[in-house]
Amino acid sequence: MPKIRVSEILPFTAEQMYNVVVDVESYPKFLPWCGKARVWDKTDTQFMAEMSISFKGMREKFQTLDVIEPNKKIEINLKSGPFQYLVSTWHFYPVGEDRTKIEFYIDFRFSNRMKEMIMGPVFTQVSKQMISAFRKRAIALHRS
Repeated sequence: MPKIRVSEILPFTAEQMYNVVVDVESYPKFLPWCGKARVWDKTDTQFMAEMSISFKGMREKFQTLDVIEPNKKIEINLKSGPFQYLVSTWHFYPVGEDRTKIEFYIDFRFSNRMKEMIMGPVFTQVSKQMISAFRKRAIALHRS
């Protein structure tokens, strides 16, 4: 699968955007492909997360270890799930007083050919739209 990099400058602080992205348990509220999400073993530097995803009638769940640098970076590392591998990072760079450059990177491959054929293209498209989804969430939370 392709490695996907997306960046955008948004009219929110790094702290606001970081808080939207790190709030994994809220993902089902605004990511249509995410059915359930939970977090456990949370410390100041990391947490475990589990998400249930749904594409074209297929349901899967996966677990990650998320290493965090508050307001700066989130590094997502696969622990289990339908992927052969999955690595992802979010970077938050302040640009002026109330703007932030967000960089999202993801690289993944599903564990078997059928899942890769069915879910791969959809997951690729969803990945390309991640910043947009989080921008809309930030607007809903901070511009109301």
